Amino acid sequence: MYFLTLHVDGDCSLSKSTDNNQSKIIISNIYNIYNDQNSLIAYSIGSTIMDNHSMDFREIHFLKGKHVNMFTGTKTGHSIMKSIFETGGVPMYPFIAMNGGESYFIIHTNRESMMNNIHSIEKYNRLKFYDYIKIDSGDGIMDISRRLNREINFFDLTETEKKVIHEALNAGYLDWPRSISLDELAEKFAISKPTVLFHIRNAERKILSCFISK
Repeated sequence: MYFLTLHVDGDCSLSKSTDNNQSKIIISNIYNIYNDQNSLIAYSIGSTIMDNHSMDFREIHFLKGKHVNMFTGTKTGHSIMKSIFETGGVPMYPFIAMNGGESYFIIHTNRESMMNNIHSIEKYNRLKFYDYIKIDSGDGIMDISRRLNREINFFDLTETEKKVIHEALNAGYLDWPRSISLDELAEKFAISKPTVLFHIRNAERKILSCFISK
C-alpha cells in the first residue's frame, strides 16, 4: 500500500479563510455526494471570520464554541474528492486547510492508482507538492493515523506550551534518566524554572485528557 500526502493552493472558501492568518480548518470527514458536491463536517480553529466559509456552500450550519467553531454543510468541491474515489483511493482524515491551501492524505493499494490520482487532481488544481511512502504493515498505518490526529489532540495547547513540551521531549527532559535538566530547559527559553514546569504540566494535562477520562 501507498500513503500519499498532497497539498494544493486553494481558491475555495476553506482555503481563503486561512490565508494570511494563523487559523486552521480541520476537516474530520468529507465525502462526494454527486459530481463536485461534497458533504463535510469541519472545525475552525483560531478564526472568527465565518462569512468566508460560506462562499461556495449550498448550505452551511455553525455551532460556536469557546475555542472551536464547528460547521457542517454541502459545498461545491474542486474535483479532489471525486478524483480520490474514482481512482480507488481511500481518504485518511483529518484533512487540513491552512496558510491558504489544503492538505490531503490518501491510501492507495498500488502505485498506478496513486499516480492516476495525482495526475487527475493536477488537471483542476494548483498542486503545490506531493509525497508518498510505501506502507508494509498495519502498524505503519496506525502510526500515520495517530500523527494525523495530532492536530485534534493538541489544538487546546497554547503556542508556548507546544514549544516547551516539544523541546522537553526532543531534548530528553521526559526521558529517564533525563538528558537535560530543568535549569537548562529554562535557560533555552529565557524563563524561570517554575514557569517552564508550569507549561510542561499544563501541556501534559491537556494531552493526557484526550486519552484518559476523568
